[in-house]
Amino acid sequence: MFISRSLEPHEDHSATFAAIRSELRDADGTPLTALLKDLKPDYGRVWRDIGLGYLGLLWSCAGAVWFARMGLPGAVLAVIFGAGGIGFWVAYILLFIHEAAHANLASTRKTSDLLCDLFVGWIIGSSVRKYRKVHFEHHRAFGTTGDAENTYFHALNLAFVLKALTGWRVVEVLAARARLTAPKTKSGTATTEGAYRDRIVLLGGITAHIAILAALFALGGWAAGLAWIAGVGVVFPFFGALRQLLEHRSLEARGQVDYRQVDHGGYTRMFGKDLVARTFGAAGFNRHLLHHWEPQVSYTCFDALEDIFERTGMGPAMDARRTTYGAAFRALYNRR
Repeated sequence: MFISRSLEPHEDHSATFAAIRSELRDADGTPLTALLKDLKPDYGRVWRDIGLGYLGLLWSCAGAVWFARMGLPGAVLAVIFGAGGIGFWVAYILLFIHEAAHANLASTRKTSDLLCDLFVGWIIGSSVRKYRKVHFEHHRAFGTTGDAENTYFHALNLAFVLKALTGWRVVEVLAARARLTAPKTKSGTATTEGAYRDRIVLLGGITAHIAILAALFALGGWAAGLAWIAGVGVVFPFFGALRQLLEHRSLEARGQVDYRQVDHGGYTRMFGKDLVARTFGAAGFNRHLLHHWEPQVSYTCFDALEDIFERTGMGPAMDARRTTYGAAFRALYNRR
């Protein structure tokens, strides 16, 4: 036994883990903190993965244009398959804003933030600075009514799917985040360098989307343009909402309970390392439990981090959370 009190398989709230973190040691008695000190981000791998996402997005746009030139049947295929691919790869790329929130895109936080705003944040018109505020609150309030990243508060059912597909869930998320990120100054009118940067990223994102739409309309007509609109406006929000729910919704949660009023409790799953898990749950979200235990560690170190947790007696707790996205969906869908 390597620790004086083991973490129960059903536990993963950060406060619970923090209580025993200092007790974790491997068989040689080396403390967890010493085992973690050599885990450094692999920036080359991060940008390789982001580049793969952009290749997938480019391929999806090219496919939409190609189908759109094949008459009406091709136009239908352009919208369906183009929107699916565009939405999937946009969701994939955007997940790297999470890695940037922990300053893991470059060796300095300033550079990491700049690169994120240029290559990731533009997609939703949000700077990493604004996202960081929301995300750190997620870590602080995880599982409680105060969590701003709270899609998992909702039951997985037809109503959730329709809300996600129609954009209503996006409105709810944006409203919650707006309340959390609203400027809090004495005068209420102070303009900071950060706020100026936020506006630049927003305007840059709007400009980029307009330019992409114009290019797609010019190359593939209405069908190619509609594929981008549907991909970004429908498919991407659906994938984002579904992924977060599958990560954090507990099997003990009940559909009739309003978790805005009652604490849901912290719960996180591990989804494996197959191709589907590594793309749908990109940037380490496929093993998100590891992140909630050690938020500062880059996803590029998760193989080593998982091995360290195995060596310090945390294997049973991880094994209890291992599943697949498909299995989690089946277990949660229409659960009472």
